[in-house]
Amino acid sequence: MKVAFRKGNQIKFKEMERLEPQENQIRLKVDVCGICGTDIHDSSGEEQKFGHEIAGEIIALGPGVTHLEVGQKIVLDSATPCGRCGNCKNGLQELCTDIQSFYYLDQFGFAEEMNAPAISAIPYTSLEPAVACLQEPLGVAIDLVRLGDITTDSNVLVVGQGPIGLMATAIARMQGAKRVYVTDFASKVTRKKVAESLDIDGFIDAEKEDLSQFFADKPIDRVLVTAPPPALVDAINYSDKGTIISFIGIGHGDSARIEFDANEFHFKKLQLRASFASPAMFGPLALSYLIEGRVPGKELISHTFKLSALEEAMAVAQGDPLALKVIVSNEG
Repeated sequence: MKVAFRKGNQIKFKEMERLEPQENQIRLKVDVCGICGTDIHDSSGEEQKFGHEIAGEIIALGPGVTHLEVGQKIVLDSATPCGRCGNCKNGLQELCTDIQSFYYLDQFGFAEEMNAPAISAIPYTSLEPAVACLQEPLGVAIDLVRLGDITTDSNVLVVGQGPIGLMATAIARMQGAKRVYVTDFASKVTRKKVAESLDIDGFIDAEKEDLSQFFADKPIDRVLVTAPPPALVDAINYSDKGTIISFIGIGHGDSARIEFDANEFHFKKLQLRASFASPAMFGPLALSYLIEGRVPGKELISHTFKLSALEEAMAVAQGDPLALKVIVSNEG
């Protein structure tokens, strides 16, 4: 079977032996896999498999798997709480100490087939696979908004309008926030168009407008950051007293480190909450949002490529200002 490997910007396909699913595992034919921002930024320098936004069809069950069936359409958690460790038993699944994931099997989604822990599979119906695979990033957005603790009195700013930022914007509006503003580069016209369809109160062009000045007379008390760590420094500056800042973003090299005025952070009584949705906990809820149209899945998909064109798909996802969510589908 064909499996994609990445090293920097280069993609290579290799023929790999099919592995029979082991105890409590499944084997699936990958229908589609979405390209995540973390797929684009490879800083390891090592050749590796990749792809974690996966929808597929079960083609084999390992011993002990009784709750799933061959032929079922499923999506995969990128990581799943075990349900057995002390934290899971105490209702703290997000702090699971024995996470189950296809990562640990060295099996990934840019391939014709793959194995995965059966516990990570979520059956679905009523969605196209390309939309269904969005449950993985949507679960991330749900967690980001959850940590933001949005109320009907909240004035929200969502920083970044990539797929996760747009999903968070839709959910913040769904949560009944008083006002929802977003910021990104207006030159990324697809992002701006989708954002403006979500009943926002304003799109702030990050290339042209100063956020501190914009919010001088519009107090913001919830900031959802879906951008690299340097965006946190600005968020601390323009946040109103008592603001909750919820953050998901990864920096590479120097951008992984920031400096800010801790006194200002303290005196303004700010809260910074890290959202790292591993393990994933909201897959079924994410699927329901997509099925019900509460989050506009189809509108988030800007490009679709075949697996054989993965290198081109990656280039579009990284460099095309019209790109939003890029989906890669299997030919078979």
